[in-house]
Amino acid sequence: MKTRYAVKAQTTRLIKCKVKVTTRTGETHFYYGLFRSTSDAVLDAVSRFETTSIQATAA
Repeated sequence: MKTRYAVKAQTTRLIKCKVKVTTRTGETHFYYGLFRSTSDAVLDAVSRFETTSIQATAA
């Protein structure tokens, strides 16, 4: 079985992610971005907002 990596020959493959953020005040925000993984998308949202919930999906 071959393992696929996002990093090949010193280049990083980015995926488009849709991030949904619900703040502590109940406001919902959506934004798209290019990230190495959905985990990186979640970390980006955590650094931008004070959140109660975050959902990141590959778009």
